[in-house]
Amino acid sequence: MSDVNLNEKTKVSSCPTCGGQMAFDPETGALKCGYCDSVKAIEMLKEAVVENPFVATLMDGVREWNDDDIALIQCKNCGAQIVFDPHTKAQFCNYCGSSHVSVITAEKTIAPGYVIPFKVTAKKAGEAFKTWIGKRWFAPNDLKTAYKNDKILGTYIPHWTFDTQTFNRYTAQRGDYYYVTKTRVVNGKTETYQERQTRWTNVSGNYERFFDDVLVIASKKVDNKILSQVDSFDLHELITYKPDYLAGFFAERYSIALEEGWGIGKRVIDNQLESDIKHRIGGDEVRMLKVATNYDDVTYKHILLPLWISSYLYKGTTYHFMVNGQNGTVKGTYPKSALKIALAILAVVAILVVAYVLISSNSGNVSTY
Repeated sequence: MSDVNLNEKTKVSSCPTCGGQMAFDPETGALKCGYCDSVKAIEMLKEAVVENPFVATLMDGVREWNDDDIALIQCKNCGAQIVFDPHTKAQFCNYCGSSHVSVITAEKTIAPGYVIPFKVTAKKAGEAFKTWIGKRWFAPNDLKTAYKNDKILGTYIPHWTFDTQTFNRYTAQRGDYYYVTKTRVVNGKTETYQERQTRWTNVSGNYERFFDDVLVIASKKVDNKILSQVDSFDLHELITYKPDYLAGFFAERYSIALEEGWGIGKRVIDNQLESDIKHRIGGDEVRMLKVATNYDDVTYKHILLPLWISSYLYKGTTYHFMVNGQNGTVKGTYPKSALKIALAILAVVAILVVAYVLISSNSGNVSTY
């Protein structure tokens, strides 16, 4: 099935004026009818951000995302599972571009609690990519003029955030440099020099730190290398999730489960703690550092962050790019022109040759009085 389109109406996307289908409009932050341009405001839920207890969730096996206003497709090529508004057409996979997608039965999963809605439109995302690729000097000129954004898809990428209070006991050896004056014989002459040595001292102590909103990507399908470069979201703009924000867009169902996500989050926390404790110990070097950490009051949120995802084919090779749906940041991969690379190398060689000739010429003109 290459074109999935569920036609039953839902309370979210039906236009109150003409009955047509509405989609979330990033420019107005409201639902907009694709037929009569009517706008329907989304009721903003002014609720305090709730952090969910991690341990209790694992014990209770909470699985809640089973909303009547969403549907689910699965890509037969890469296996990605995409959540979407029932009226949104799914012609190809958001990640691999395959047209082999089919509707599947949605399983209950942890519902997203918060979302950052799209602020960048598809048109602006395409323009941002054209500007970005236009600044890539090594990109082929025909790519810069021929690209079309007919496959750019607005997709909410699932993330976990984790909070925890850590209590840490550490031991290590602190190294402080000092210098000793020594002598040596060089070409028959005795000279003195300073030799650097290290004085090692055993140290230990306690350290506490609270971690707030440690962000972990909950997707195994998205290109993490590219995403990490555009993943500069302002989490202060998180608002309570409503199906309205999904109208006309897609959301990947998380492929990194809560417990696995916490494992990734712990590694992020541990790396930061190691850096903090080394700074706290001071000295010029730190070795044999051992840290015993207690993670107390672990909480989490399941959030959706907006991303425009696209891929394009150039001379038989697929390239990917992403546009941050909140701020318009663009990152991606692109082909390099062999001709431009060769010209750049020749230019560098020419500059080096000219510099060598000038230096040689100046050296030959030096007079001795």
